[in-house]
Amino acid sequence: MLEEQEIRERAEYCYLVFMQLSCLRDNMHATPERYLDYLKGSTLRLAEDDFIRSLVEEELRMGSHDGGLGYLITLFEGFAHAYSEVIQIPLEEIRNGLPLGLRDKLASEMDRKLRKIRKKARS
Repeated sequence: MLEEQEIRERAEYCYLVFMQLSCLRDNMHATPERYLDYLKGSTLRLAEDDFIRSLVEEELRMGSHDGGLGYLITLFEGFAHAYSEVIQIPLEEIRNGLPLGLRDKLASEMDRKLRKIRKKARS
């Protein structure tokens, strides 16, 4: 069985992949034909991942409207949730434990900025 730290690292990685692919999807200038070009600039080296690359290529050949990006986003989000459940840590806590600078960098690689969540002051 995997150690808790290794499971947490996998949850963090899957969350970061989910987040970066979501940023790519939100980039209105990125068409499915250009997805792999964007992913080549990923710090996570997503264009080098055989599964991701082959899935996007196959979906493009089949004429998919989103190049398989929706499937990949859902898949990695599901993995992140599953890993966080195993170690019984909410995914929000895992997300918040990741450096904001890293998350900003990954978003900017997809020509996006993270939405800043403003906390309302409590009375």
